[in-house]
Amino acid sequence: MKRSAFFALAASAILCAAGTASAEDYPAKEITVIVNYGAGGATDLSTRTLAKAAEQHLGVPLKVVNRAGGAGTVGPTVLANSRNDGYTIGVTSFSPMAIQPNMREVPYKLEDFAFLAGTGRYRYGLAVRADSEFETFEDFVAKAKEGKVTISASGPPNNIALHQLAEATGGRFDWIPYPSGNDSAVALLAGEVDATAQNPTDIVKHVKSGEMRMLASLSPVRWFELPDVPTLQDLGYEIAIDSWSGLSAPAGTDPGKIEILQTAFSKAMSDPEVQAQFKNLGMDPDFMSGEDYRKFVVEGRATIGEQLKAIGMTAQ
Repeated sequence: MKRSAFFALAASAILCAAGTASAEDYPAKEITVIVNYGAGGATDLSTRTLAKAAEQHLGVPLKVVNRAGGAGTVGPTVLANSRNDGYTIGVTSFSPMAIQPNMREVPYKLEDFAFLAGTGRYRYGLAVRADSEFETFEDFVAKAKEGKVTISASGPPNNIALHQLAEATGGRFDWIPYPSGNDSAVALLAGEVDATAQNPTDIVKHVKSGEMRMLASLSPVRWFELPDVPTLQDLGYEIAIDSWSGLSAPAGTDPGKIEILQTAFSKAMSDPEVQAQFKNLGMDPDFMSGEDYRKFVVEGRATIGEQLKAIGMTAQ
Protein backbone atom coordinates (compact mmCIF):
# COMPACT_ATOMS: atom_id res chain seq x y z
CA MET A 1 0.00 0.00 0.00
CA LYS A 2 2.82 2.37 0.86
CA ARG A 3 4.56 1.64 -2.46
CA SER A 4 1.28 2.21 -4.37
CA ALA A 5 0.70 5.47 -2.55
CA PHE A 6 4.26 6.55 -3.33
CA PHE A 7 3.87 5.86 -7.05
CA ALA A 8 0.48 7.61 -7.11
CA LEU A 9 1.97 10.71 -5.52
CA ALA A 10 4.95 10.56 -7.85
CA ALA A 11 2.73 10.29 -10.91
CA SER A 12 0.64 13.23 -9.68
CA ALA A 13 3.75 15.33 -9.17
CA ILE A 14 5.00 14.51 -12.68
CA LEU A 15 1.64 15.48 -14.21
CA CYS A 16 1.56 18.75 -12.29
CA ALA A 17 5.12 19.52 -13.33
CA ALA A 18 4.27 18.78 -16.95
CA GLY A 19 1.27 21.11 -16.79
CA THR A 20 3.38 23.88 -15.29
CA ALA A 21 6.08 23.43 -17.88
CA SER A 22 3.49 23.58 -20.63
CA ALA A 23 2.20 26.94 -19.38
CA GLU A 24 5.73 28.24 -18.86
CA ASP A 25 6.78 27.29 -22.40
CA TYR A 26 3.68 28.79 -23.97
CA PRO A 27 3.46 29.92 -26.70
CA ALA A 28 5.92 27.79 -28.63
CA LYS A 29 4.34 27.93 -32.10
CA GLU A 30 1.93 29.84 -34.33
CA ILE A 31 -1.49 30.74 -32.91
CA THR A 32 -4.57 30.67 -35.16
CA VAL A 33 -7.10 33.49 -34.78
CA ILE A 34 -10.54 32.77 -36.23
CA VAL A 35 -12.50 35.78 -37.53
CA ASN A 36 -16.23 35.15 -37.85
CA TYR A 37 -16.85 37.59 -40.72
CA GLY A 38 -15.42 37.95 -44.22
CA ALA A 39 -12.14 39.57 -45.17
CA GLY A 40 -12.03 43.34 -45.53
CA GLY A 41 -14.71 44.34 -43.03
CA ALA A 42 -14.20 46.23 -39.78
CA THR A 43 -14.12 43.08 -37.64
CA ASP A 44 -11.58 41.41 -39.91
CA LEU A 45 -9.29 44.41 -40.30
CA SER A 46 -9.37 45.38 -36.62
CA THR A 47 -8.60 41.80 -35.58
CA ARG A 48 -5.67 41.60 -38.01
CA THR A 49 -4.29 44.88 -36.65
CA LEU A 50 -4.62 43.68 -33.07
CA ALA A 51 -3.12 40.27 -33.84
CA LYS A 52 -0.09 41.84 -35.50
CA ALA A 53 0.54 44.01 -32.46
CA ALA A 54 0.06 41.06 -30.06
CA GLU A 55 2.77 39.09 -31.89
CA GLN A 56 5.35 41.45 -30.39
CA HIS A 57 4.29 40.42 -26.89
CA LEU A 58 3.76 36.71 -27.56
CA GLY A 59 6.87 36.14 -29.64
CA VAL A 60 5.12 33.89 -32.18
CA PRO A 61 3.09 34.55 -35.37
CA LEU A 62 -0.70 34.91 -35.17
CA LYS A 63 -2.39 33.54 -38.28
CA VAL A 64 -5.80 35.10 -38.97
CA VAL A 65 -8.32 32.90 -40.82
CA ASN A 66 -11.87 33.84 -41.84
CA ARG A 67 -14.75 31.52 -41.05
CA ALA A 68 -17.70 33.62 -42.17
CA GLY A 69 -21.36 32.64 -42.41
CA GLY A 70 -24.49 32.18 -40.37
CA ALA A 71 -24.66 35.86 -39.40
CA GLY A 72 -21.34 35.50 -37.61
CA THR A 73 -22.11 32.16 -35.90
CA VAL A 74 -19.88 29.87 -38.00
CA GLY A 75 -16.65 31.23 -36.51
CA PRO A 76 -17.67 30.66 -32.88
CA THR A 77 -18.92 27.19 -33.83
CA VAL A 78 -15.49 26.30 -35.21
CA LEU A 79 -13.80 27.82 -32.16
CA ALA A 80 -15.99 25.95 -29.67
CA ASN A 81 -14.99 22.65 -31.32
CA SER A 82 -11.28 23.45 -31.54
CA ARG A 83 -8.57 21.99 -29.30
CA ASN A 84 -8.23 23.91 -26.05
CA ASP A 85 -4.43 23.90 -26.17
CA GLY A 86 -4.09 27.69 -26.44
CA TYR A 87 -3.18 27.62 -30.12
CA THR A 88 -6.64 28.44 -31.48
CA ILE A 89 -8.54 31.55 -30.40
CA GLY A 90 -11.20 33.56 -32.17
CA VAL A 91 -13.54 36.50 -32.39
CA THR A 92 -16.68 36.16 -30.29
CA SER A 93 -18.42 39.41 -31.11
CA PHE A 94 -21.60 40.54 -29.39
CA SER A 95 -24.07 39.61 -32.13
CA PRO A 96 -23.30 35.86 -32.40
CA MET A 97 -22.91 35.62 -28.64
CA ALA A 98 -25.91 37.61 -27.45
CA ILE A 99 -28.24 38.37 -30.36
CA GLN A 100 -28.25 35.43 -32.77
CA PRO A 101 -28.87 32.79 -30.05
CA ASN A 102 -32.18 34.57 -29.40
CA MET A 103 -33.10 34.43 -33.08
CA ARG A 104 -31.95 30.95 -34.15
CA GLU A 105 -30.58 27.67 -32.88
CA VAL A 106 -26.80 27.88 -32.56
CA PRO A 107 -24.54 24.85 -31.94
CA TYR A 108 -22.70 26.40 -29.02
CA LYS A 109 -23.35 27.91 -25.59
CA LEU A 110 -21.54 30.57 -23.62
CA GLU A 111 -19.95 27.91 -21.43
CA ASP A 112 -18.03 26.66 -24.48
CA PHE A 113 -15.75 29.71 -24.35
CA ALA A 114 -13.04 31.16 -22.13
CA PHE A 115 -13.45 34.89 -22.73
CA LEU A 116 -10.18 36.76 -23.22
CA ALA A 117 -11.24 40.36 -23.78
CA GLY A 118 -13.66 42.84 -25.24
CA THR A 119 -11.66 44.68 -27.88
CA GLY A 120 -13.75 47.50 -29.30
CA ARG A 121 -17.16 49.15 -29.57
CA TYR A 122 -19.12 49.39 -32.80
CA ARG A 123 -21.09 52.62 -33.15
CA TYR A 124 -24.33 53.35 -35.00
CA GLY A 125 -25.91 56.59 -36.10
CA LEU A 126 -28.99 57.92 -37.88
CA ALA A 127 -28.33 59.91 -41.06
CA VAL A 128 -30.41 61.50 -43.82
CA ARG A 129 -29.52 62.92 -47.22
CA ALA A 130 -28.03 66.40 -47.13
CA ASP A 131 -30.99 67.74 -49.10
CA SER A 132 -33.52 66.16 -46.73
CA GLU A 133 -36.30 68.20 -45.14
CA PHE A 134 -35.08 66.93 -41.76
CA GLU A 135 -32.63 69.42 -40.27
CA THR A 136 -32.72 67.93 -36.77
CA PHE A 137 -33.68 64.70 -35.08
CA GLU A 138 -36.80 66.35 -33.71
CA ASP A 139 -37.86 67.20 -37.28
CA PHE A 140 -37.50 63.53 -38.07
CA VAL A 141 -39.61 62.49 -35.09
CA ALA A 142 -42.30 65.04 -35.92
CA LYS A 143 -42.66 63.58 -39.42
CA ALA A 144 -42.84 60.06 -37.98
CA LYS A 145 -45.71 61.16 -35.75
CA GLU A 146 -47.60 62.52 -38.74
CA GLY A 147 -47.32 59.34 -40.79
CA LYS A 148 -44.20 57.28 -41.21
CA VAL A 149 -40.55 57.46 -42.19
CA THR A 150 -38.50 54.67 -43.74
CA ILE A 151 -35.04 53.72 -42.49
CA SER A 152 -32.54 51.38 -44.12
CA ALA A 153 -30.57 49.15 -41.76
CA SER A 154 -28.67 45.88 -41.86
CA GLY A 155 -29.03 44.23 -38.48
CA PRO A 156 -31.27 43.48 -35.47
CA PRO A 157 -29.69 46.07 -33.11
CA ASN A 158 -30.79 48.88 -35.39
CA ASN A 159 -34.31 47.46 -35.56
CA ILE A 160 -34.52 47.19 -31.78
CA ALA A 161 -33.55 50.85 -31.36
CA LEU A 162 -36.12 51.96 -33.92
CA HIS A 163 -38.84 49.93 -32.22
CA GLN A 164 -37.95 51.50 -28.86
CA LEU A 165 -37.97 54.93 -30.47
CA ALA A 166 -41.44 54.32 -31.88
CA GLU A 167 -42.68 53.38 -28.42
CA ALA A 168 -41.07 56.44 -26.84
CA THR A 169 -42.34 58.97 -29.39
CA GLY A 170 -45.53 57.49 -30.81
CA GLY A 171 -44.04 57.81 -34.28
CA ARG A 172 -43.94 55.23 -37.05
CA PHE A 173 -40.48 54.15 -38.16
CA ASP A 174 -40.44 51.51 -40.88
CA TRP A 175 -37.24 49.45 -40.90
CA ILE A 176 -36.18 48.33 -44.39
CA PRO A 177 -33.54 45.56 -44.19
CA TYR A 178 -30.53 45.57 -46.52
CA PRO A 179 -27.72 43.00 -46.82
CA SER A 180 -24.93 45.30 -45.67
CA GLY A 181 -24.12 48.72 -44.32
CA ASN A 182 -22.93 49.89 -47.72
CA ASP A 183 -26.20 48.74 -49.32
CA SER A 184 -28.10 50.66 -46.65
CA ALA A 185 -26.14 53.83 -47.38
CA VAL A 186 -26.58 53.47 -51.14
CA ALA A 187 -30.34 53.05 -50.63
CA LEU A 188 -30.47 56.37 -48.80
CA LEU A 189 -28.40 58.19 -51.40
CA ALA A 190 -30.64 56.76 -54.13
CA GLY A 191 -33.74 58.12 -52.41
CA GLU A 192 -35.20 54.69 -51.64
CA VAL A 193 -35.56 55.52 -47.92
CA ASP A 194 -35.78 58.60 -45.72
CA ALA A 195 -32.81 57.72 -43.50
CA THR A 196 -30.23 55.08 -42.69
CA ALA A 197 -29.13 53.61 -39.37
CA GLN A 198 -25.52 52.58 -39.83
CA ASN A 199 -21.93 52.73 -38.58
CA PRO A 200 -19.19 55.33 -39.17
CA THR A 201 -17.64 53.64 -42.21
CA ASP A 202 -20.98 53.95 -44.03
CA ILE A 203 -21.91 57.45 -42.86
CA VAL A 204 -18.91 59.66 -42.09
CA LYS A 205 -17.44 59.73 -45.60
CA HIS A 206 -20.81 60.78 -47.01
CA VAL A 207 -21.26 63.48 -44.36
CA LYS A 208 -17.81 64.88 -45.12
CA SER A 209 -18.51 64.82 -48.87
CA GLY A 210 -21.73 66.78 -48.31
CA GLU A 211 -24.08 63.95 -49.34
CA MET A 212 -25.49 63.11 -45.90
CA ARG A 213 -26.35 64.79 -42.62
CA MET A 214 -26.20 62.82 -39.36
CA LEU A 215 -29.04 63.55 -36.95
CA ALA A 216 -28.12 61.48 -33.89
CA SER A 217 -25.81 58.83 -32.51
CA LEU A 218 -27.76 55.66 -31.74
CA SER A 219 -24.92 54.49 -29.50
CA PRO A 220 -24.31 55.65 -25.91
CA VAL A 221 -21.36 57.81 -27.02
CA ARG A 222 -20.91 60.70 -29.42
CA TRP A 223 -18.80 60.07 -32.50
CA PHE A 224 -15.33 61.57 -32.36
CA GLU A 225 -15.59 62.15 -36.13
CA LEU A 226 -18.77 64.24 -35.67
CA PRO A 227 -18.62 65.41 -32.04
CA ASP A 228 -21.39 68.00 -32.38
CA VAL A 229 -24.02 65.37 -33.21
CA PRO A 230 -25.97 64.42 -30.05
CA THR A 231 -26.75 60.92 -28.80
CA LEU A 232 -30.36 59.85 -28.32
CA GLN A 233 -29.67 60.06 -24.60
CA ASP A 234 -28.52 63.66 -25.00
CA LEU A 235 -31.92 64.30 -26.58
CA GLY A 236 -33.81 62.75 -23.68
CA TYR A 237 -34.38 59.21 -24.99
CA GLU A 238 -33.02 56.35 -22.88
CA ILE A 239 -32.24 54.32 -26.00
CA ALA A 240 -28.84 53.11 -27.20
CA ILE A 241 -27.17 50.41 -29.28
CA ASP A 242 -23.98 49.09 -27.70
CA SER A 243 -22.24 46.33 -29.67
CA TRP A 244 -18.70 45.02 -29.25
CA SER A 245 -16.04 42.79 -30.73
CA GLY A 246 -14.24 40.38 -28.44
CA LEU A 247 -11.87 37.42 -28.29
CA SER A 248 -12.15 33.99 -26.67
CA ALA A 249 -10.41 30.64 -26.44
CA PRO A 250 -12.16 27.27 -26.21
CA ALA A 251 -13.38 26.41 -22.72
CA GLY A 252 -10.90 24.39 -20.68
CA THR A 253 -7.83 26.21 -21.99
CA ASP A 254 -5.06 26.28 -19.36
CA PRO A 255 -5.61 29.34 -17.10
CA GLY A 256 -1.91 30.15 -17.33
CA LYS A 257 -2.17 30.36 -21.11
CA ILE A 258 -5.32 32.45 -20.83
CA GLU A 259 -3.46 34.92 -18.63
CA ILE A 260 -0.59 35.16 -21.13
CA LEU A 261 -3.02 35.85 -23.99
CA GLN A 262 -4.98 38.42 -22.00
CA THR A 263 -1.81 40.29 -21.06
CA ALA A 264 -0.59 40.32 -24.67
CA PHE A 265 -3.86 41.64 -26.08
CA SER A 266 -4.20 44.21 -23.31
CA LYS A 267 -0.76 45.58 -24.18
CA ALA A 268 -1.55 45.45 -27.91
CA MET A 269 -4.73 47.46 -27.40
CA SER A 270 -2.74 50.26 -25.76
CA ASP A 271 -0.57 50.65 -28.88
CA PRO A 272 -1.27 54.09 -30.45
CA GLU A 273 -1.12 52.63 -33.96
CA VAL A 274 -3.72 50.00 -33.06
CA GLN A 275 -5.99 52.63 -31.57
CA ALA A 276 -5.61 54.83 -34.65
CA GLN A 277 -6.48 51.96 -36.99
CA PHE A 278 -9.56 51.06 -34.94
CA LYS A 279 -10.74 54.65 -35.20
CA ASN A 280 -10.13 54.64 -38.94
CA LEU A 281 -12.44 51.64 -39.12
CA GLY A 282 -15.16 53.43 -37.17
CA MET A 283 -14.61 51.49 -33.93
CA ASP A 284 -13.84 52.80 -30.47
CA PRO A 285 -10.65 51.04 -29.26
CA ASP A 286 -12.02 50.34 -25.79
CA PHE A 287 -10.85 47.33 -23.79
CA MET A 288 -12.70 45.04 -21.38
CA SER A 289 -11.15 42.26 -19.33
CA GLY A 290 -12.27 38.75 -20.21
CA GLU A 291 -14.49 38.56 -17.14
CA ASP A 292 -16.07 41.95 -17.77
CA TYR A 293 -16.75 41.04 -21.39
CA ARG A 294 -18.31 37.74 -20.34
CA LYS A 295 -20.65 39.58 -17.95
CA PHE A 296 -21.48 42.11 -20.68
CA VAL A 297 -22.43 39.28 -23.07
CA VAL A 298 -24.49 37.41 -20.46
CA GLU A 299 -26.42 40.51 -19.44
CA GLY A 300 -26.78 41.64 -23.06
CA ARG A 301 -28.14 38.28 -24.16
CA ALA A 302 -30.92 38.46 -21.57
CA THR A 303 -31.77 42.09 -22.34
CA ILE A 304 -31.66 41.65 -26.12
CA GLY A 305 -33.85 38.55 -25.78
CA GLU A 306 -36.60 40.57 -24.15
CA GLN A 307 -36.26 43.35 -26.70
CA LEU A 308 -36.42 40.94 -29.65
CA LYS A 309 -39.40 39.19 -28.14
CA ALA A 310 -41.21 42.53 -27.94
CA ILE A 311 -40.84 43.04 -31.68
CA GLY A 312 -41.48 39.43 -32.66
CA MET A 313 -37.97 38.55 -33.83
CA THR A 314 -37.11 35.66 -31.47
CA ALA A 315 -36.87 32.05 -32.59
CA GLN A 316 -39.52 31.01 -30.05
